Amino acid sequence: MLKVIPSITVGAMVALSLVACSSPGDTSCDATPPGSHSTSVTVSGKFGSEPKVTMPPAFDVSKTERSVLINGSGAPAQSGDAVDVHYTMYNASTGKQIELAPGTTWQEAKFVTNNAQKESLPGLYSSLLCSHEGDRVVSAIPSSELFGHTQTDMSGAGIGPTDTLVFIFDVSGVGPAPSPSPAPSTTPQPLPTPAAWETDVPKVDLGGDVPVVTLPKADAPTKLLLKVIKEGTGDVVTENSTVTFDYQGTSWNTGKIFDQSYTRGEPATFPVGQLVQGFTAAMVGQKVGATVLVSVPPVYGYGDGAINDQNLVGQTLVFLIQIRKSA
Repeated sequence: MLKVIPSITVGAMVALSLVACSSPGDTSCDATPPGSHSTSVTVSGKFGSEPKVTMPPAFDVSKTERSVLINGSGAPAQSGDAVDVHYTMYNASTGKQIELAPGTTWQEAKFVTNNAQKESLPGLYSSLLCSHEGDRVVSAIPSSELFGHTQTDMSGAGIGPTDTLVFIFDVSGVGPAPSPSPAPSTTPQPLPTPAAWETDVPKVDLGGDVPVVTLPKADAPTKLLLKVIKEGTGDVVTENSTVTFDYQGTSWNTGKIFDQSYTRGEPATFPVGQLVQGFTAAMVGQKVGATVLVSVPPVYGYGDGAINDQNLVGQTLVFLIQIRKSA
């Protein structure tokens, strides 16, 4: 499963890449044909709900294959249309399901099948072109036709540069693309400075293979707080560092561990700039070898919003971090 730490998740990369201003395209509808691999994926369950998926033995494709398991109705999606879907994603090379966002494997999105996407993301473009409302589509897409244009290392998500990805799309709507919205500001936000965590600090037991963090019976902190459990002695982590670290994340709201590296048997490695802001702030300025505990409020984590069991929005998160290496 995808580690929940990166601020740029797989689902966000896909959705943000596709929801763009539309440009007119050709009006033909030449659907991508099925192949032996797309037809070998078994999918069951109610349309519109996350399906049960049985993956065949590991496989790779050199070009996109597309199979329609449930036939909908209405006009097919033409180039330039918007396609509303729920979707899930698997790595065909490993057979594992990919998290699209923290704690989320079934996500809603609006994709725009315009000429820009045809050039930059041909696999997704051809998967959704000619789809009808009510279709359930299975696509096997080589990663070169999905993430290749971004030049982004997706190894932290369990996606290798030559892996094949399988999407299951439930198409809930097809229609004209929305008018483009103004581009968001790209001005970098300054990194927050954590305050010293001095009261209601969780107890940390590092005596076993998997650390134990015990939260106190207290309200969740509203500020970004940092407790240095052990000072490091190695290189200093900067905002430009790529860091190898072990971590354990616990939700203050649920009291449950939602992700950790310790049970996977190997630390994580990420550029610091790809992590959520509160996590980054906890590491920058620390030295290799340090062990820290940080409380991250929603504003520096996954954003404010109603708390649910689908993601980490609205939750205050506690991370135990052990910094192993920095480059």
